[in-house]
Amino acid sequence: MVTLPRIIMLFLVTTLLLGLPTAAFPFAEVRPADGQAPELTLEEAVNRAVESAVKVEQAELDVDKAWETRKAARSGYERYAGVFSDGVYVSVPGVGEPFFQFLSANSGWNISKQQLDLTKDVVALQAKMSYFDVIKKQRSLETAQLALEKAQNDYKVARAKALVGMSSNAEIEAAASRLEQSTSALEQAKADLENAYRSLNKLIGYVPETRPVLTTTIEFVKLEVPLVENKVATALSPNNNPYLWIMKENHELSKYTWTYASVEEAAKLDKDKTSLSYDDARKETRNKIYEMYDSLKTLEKSYESALQGVKAAEEGLRVANAMYEVGMVTKSEVLDKEHLLSQAKDGLLEVKRLYAITKETFEKPWLAVESAG
Repeated sequence: MVTLPRIIMLFLVTTLLLGLPTAAFPFAEVRPADGQAPELTLEEAVNRAVESAVKVEQAELDVDKAWETRKAARSGYERYAGVFSDGVYVSVPGVGEPFFQFLSANSGWNISKQQLDLTKDVVALQAKMSYFDVIKKQRSLETAQLALEKAQNDYKVARAKALVGMSSNAEIEAAASRLEQSTSALEQAKADLENAYRSLNKLIGYVPETRPVLTTTIEFVKLEVPLVENKVATALSPNNNPYLWIMKENHELSKYTWTYASVEEAAKLDKDKTSLSYDDARKETRNKIYEMYDSLKTLEKSYESALQGVKAAEEGLRVANAMYEVGMVTKSEVLDKEHLLSQAKDGLLEVKRLYAITKETFEKPWLAVESAG
């Protein structure tokens, strides 16, 4: 029975590796010069991540290996069938196994190139998500700092009132509890930010202690989709979707496999399995596109609500400051408005972050399918 070359089997399982974390870097990490924090744009982070990723380098080596396998298989085939034109699959009577070996190797080479593109896309998405996560954690830290400032002020006020008999021990204890909780929350926010920086640094090749200045902000840029059905049709074409292209290529190859198999019925079952896998991948892709489209529409509405929330909080703070200046409200009320505004900004940033990531996977739906797998 003719079996698939080992290189083909490697390609069939490579997609399972895409969800794994990026490994350590093959070259020296970047250290900040003279303690200066380097500036870093989103584009630079993505480029560095792709250039630094071990799994991208491995995928490139897989392409080279597949090419060498193809060359060897072609030489073996040409000894039987003469000159074979690139890209033309012609079954020559009597050639049999050498022809299939070349066909398998050629398919493996094409799959490896598509797999390389897929790997780069996955790493790029990881870099964007990590970059955005640092920005999110920075914003959360600001809110935690304001919450602590408010809790400290509330505790001081409670103690001052107690001195003149205007507050009870229960009120002081409640204020002390809120202060303790806010202190813990701030420490957690600091730790979360440190971890986010370390994750980003690992992806882009910076030493763990580097704290790059992120210069790209998360913007809300609405994606115009005139007709989602057109997007579905485009995404379901293997020529526009490397994930489906690989699945289809595996199925096409299996059509030849069972022809040369000694146990024909078993090989035919393998062919049917690849057909089912390809059909299932198409269904999953279709479902993911509709799911992401619905998510985008929901996030667009959430963005408008969050934006109005920030504007309302800004106005509330403006009024509170004006009233504080003329002695009509206390410092505690101003701090409360500052904290509410910071929370509103947290919500707006989160909507923008989710929208940017969802839009990325909507435009490259194979990323969503790979993640789900």
